[in-house]
Amino acid sequence: MKELIIISGKGGTGKTSLMAAFAYLAENKVLCDADVDAADLHLVTAPDILEKGHKRNFRG
Repeated sequence: MKELIIISGKGGTGKTSLMAAFAYLAENKVLCDADVDAADLHLVTAPDILEKGHKRNFRG
């Protein structure tokens, strides 16, 4: 199993597009877009969504 994580960068630099390109090349993949402001990886990959998570408040 290989794992690719893009964890930070200035907005508008193409992180989502780059991740979508790598996802396109992968055969078996699990994608997670955990962007706090704009989780939009689904817009460029059109995945089959099997499970959705919801934002939770983890403050003690």
